[in-house]
Amino acid sequence: MTEEMRVRQTAAKSTSAVPSGQQGITGGARDGAERTPEINRYLYENLVSNLESQIDHWTRKAARQPDPETARTLRTKAEGLGYALRLLRTFEPEFRELTDAAIRCGADGRV
Repeated sequence: MTEEMRVRQTAAKSTSAVPSGQQGITGGARDGAERTPEINRYLYENLVSNLESQIDHWTRKAARQPDPETARTLRTKAEGLGYALRLLRTFEPEFRELTDAAIRCGADGRV
C-alpha cells in the first residue's frame, strides 16, 4: 500500500464528519431484501472534510519533496483542489437544497 493511500485512509477515518458506514449514498440489496437508496445528510461535510484533508496532505508532501518538479506538481494539485473547495463552498446553499429535496423524496417513497 502506498504512503498516499495510507494517509488518505487515516485522514478519512480521523476527519470524517460521520462514521464510515454512513458516508455518501448508501443502499442496495441487503440480505436479499431490496432497499431504497438513502442520501446521507452529512454528504456536504464529508466532501469538504475530504477535500481539506487531501489539500493538507499534498501541501505537506510538497514541502518535504526534494525534487522541485514533483513538489510543484503536488502544489498545483493542492491548488486545484483548493479551487474545487471554493466552488463547493460557493454553491453550498444549492447543494444543501438538492440533498434536502432528495432526502424528502426518499422519505416520501418517491426515490
